[in-house]
Amino acid sequence: MNVACLGPLTSFLASPAQCTMGPVLVLVCVLSLATGRAVLGGFKDMAAPCPVQCVCETRPWYTPQSLYHQAKTVDCNELHLHQVPANVSSDTQVLLLQSNNISSVTSELQNLTNLTELDLSQNHFTQVSSMGLSCLVYLVTLYLEENHIEELEDFSLRNLSSLEELYINHNRISSIGPRAFAGLTNLLRLHLNSNRLVAIDSRWFKSLPSLEILMIGENPILGLEEKNFLPLSRLHSLVLAGIGLTSVPSAAFLGLEDLESLSFFDNRLRSVPRDALSVLPNLKFLDLNRNPITQIQQGDFQNLQHLEELSLNNMEELLMVEQAAFHNLPEITKLDLCNNPQLSYIDPRAFSDLSSIRSLLLSNNQLSFLSGHLLFSLPTLEELSLHSNPLRCDCLSSWGPHLGNQSHLKLLDASVTLCSSPSHLTGQQLQDVVAMSAGQPITLKCWADADPSPQFYWVTPTGDKVSSEVMAAAIVSEEGHDLSRKMKHRVSEPGALVIEHAEPSDTGVYTCVAWNSDGADTKSISVFVDSPGSGGQWSEKVQQGTEPNGEHAWTSNSLSRAASLVVLAKVVHAQSVVLEWKLYPSTGQLLEGQNQQDAPLTLPWWASASVHIDNPQISYTTKVPVDVQEYNLTHLLPATEYHVCLTVSSFPPPSTASPSSPVHTSCLNITTKEASFSVELVASRRSGVALAAVMGSMFALSLMALLVVYMGRRVRQHKSCGHSLKTYMKHATSIPLNELYPPLITLWESEADKEKDDKEEEGREWEGEGGGSQIDTTKTYMW
Repeated sequence: MNVACLGPLTSFLASPAQCTMGPVLVLVCVLSLATGRAVLGGFKDMAAPCPVQCVCETRPWYTPQSLYHQAKTVDCNELHLHQVPANVSSDTQVLLLQSNNISSVTSELQNLTNLTELDLSQNHFTQVSSMGLSCLVYLVTLYLEENHIEELEDFSLRNLSSLEELYINHNRISSIGPRAFAGLTNLLRLHLNSNRLVAIDSRWFKSLPSLEILMIGENPILGLEEKNFLPLSRLHSLVLAGIGLTSVPSAAFLGLEDLESLSFFDNRLRSVPRDALSVLPNLKFLDLNRNPITQIQQGDFQNLQHLEELSLNNMEELLMVEQAAFHNLPEITKLDLCNNPQLSYIDPRAFSDLSSIRSLLLSNNQLSFLSGHLLFSLPTLEELSLHSNPLRCDCLSSWGPHLGNQSHLKLLDASVTLCSSPSHLTGQQLQDVVAMSAGQPITLKCWADADPSPQFYWVTPTGDKVSSEVMAAAIVSEEGHDLSRKMKHRVSEPGALVIEHAEPSDTGVYTCVAWNSDGADTKSISVFVDSPGSGGQWSEKVQQGTEPNGEHAWTSNSLSRAASLVVLAKVVHAQSVVLEWKLYPSTGQLLEGQNQQDAPLTLPWWASASVHIDNPQISYTTKVPVDVQEYNLTHLLPATEYHVCLTVSSFPPPSTASPSSPVHTSCLNITTKEASFSVELVASRRSGVALAAVMGSMFALSLMALLVVYMGRRVRQHKSCGHSLKTYMKHATSIPLNELYPPLITLWESEADKEKDDKEEEGREWEGEGGGSQIDTTKTYMW
């Protein structure tokens, strides 16, 4: 059916040039012209009624260039309509008919010449020609998703010269004519994804010189061809997701010099299509997620000088990232490498020359170790994600300067970035296990919010209390000379502990205590300080695939020849302390003629261990079972300092001959917590001892009084128990002994025996009066 499009009413009025029939006719024509204009004005001012059940109102509307407008909108979504309402006002700019049952349009749209947006998605259309779109010359956006369209014929959209956005995705389109998009010279965005196309024809795009965004993913396309997108010289974004690509021709993207975003999401690429990418000099965003790529190799992203974001997520078969895999990417700011269940190796030099990167996401992989060189090579890095990896925290010693509080690097999801090994660090937060190198400063921060405002102090591994008023010992060199006049530990505002000159002896658990008049809270952090240069080679050894296990956990060539014992106060309470200890490698003297790599380090095996505790009030030594690395010291006094020493005898594994069993000793000072943190105790130690003596005396007097009362009751009971056992058993019928003590006691006693016993008792009483008595041996009690 051919439908004539009605233009403005003035086009149907007679022009003044036709008025040549004399004065009367001229007057009539003028009046007619004036009347026509009056009628036109009255039509524009007349408000058309809103279609039944629809909503008519003015709403915000944005152009494809994100320009804001106020648009007259008729919303008829989800009304189960079978046809377009006939009484839609001609000045309507946005018509929404989504989720109805419309299958064709006759003349309902021919008067809507002001329409800029039309939504016919989720209806029952099978052909574009049945939609009555020929009169919508000002239409900018057209939504046709989720219909039943099977074919786009040539010239089916030729009258939509103003169209800028066409959404025809999620249909059944299997055929598109070479000139189906003819007339769409202003089209900017085309969505053809989720149809049934098996090939991409470059002739489609000859009519789309302005196209900037093309989405053609999720089609069963058999493969790309050379110069597939050559006519799209202004294309900025191309989405090829889910089309089953196994390879990409080297010239497939020829002509796309302005392409900025490219997605290969969910394809079957076994390697990065480096040749095809090399012709895209202005590419900024590249998505290779969900492809079975096994390795990221050197040169995979060459010539991508302007690449800013790269996504390599959800790759089920990705195993490793090789050296210089991301070489020559000077403008990249974000690298996303997450959710790769087999990714266990990243070369320490994989991220070299990434001078602009700010975000590195490595979460949910199988990474147990990352070289310290990785972070050293990324000076601009601002945020790092490592959670959900099996991190071996004792191998991350060189990460301390980067994850410490003085670093600008932010660890994302720090609360769930946990250590998986070794066992004594399992479950601890990575940021709580700070590893530093000797000689570097360490800042441990502590925050707390409370009313009244809290005060802070720290307890060091040696039990020293450090606050803003009380400082720990000064820094002393190995020769015994002061290295600085500064105190080794100091508390800065609001509650940070600063260790000015970190040494291996500073390894241990530091506890921050925030307190006020209402209570207190604590937070502990483990600090491991390595000797200078001891961390890097160990890390390389693990990274090369010779990661130690169990019995050989310290057999790295980079570590020292001897093991040092470190004892830590794991948990400190008011009356108990939990000790924890570990043998750590430490740099030792090598034999003459022996180099660092040839001298093996053996892990000492426990032979015996003992703990000695010393204090003016208590001093004792106790043995600890072999293979136990924790011990709970109990029955301690609150707010009391104790000197604790651990002595461990060990011997090397059988594989190494050793004439003697080395003995390791480590000591520390521990101060137990206050009995109550609600009030800060200021009494001296002497007054505390006196108070304890008074309380002990009162307790002893109470015990003595209870003892006197108890003894008095026993004496009275003894005097009242003059009757014989037989008499007692006769009256104690409520507790049968044969139930209490079967079968040890057997008592046979009949009613006749009871009468006989009564008579004998009367006789004994009579004989007693006469001065004689006899013992009855006729009954036997078996106990």
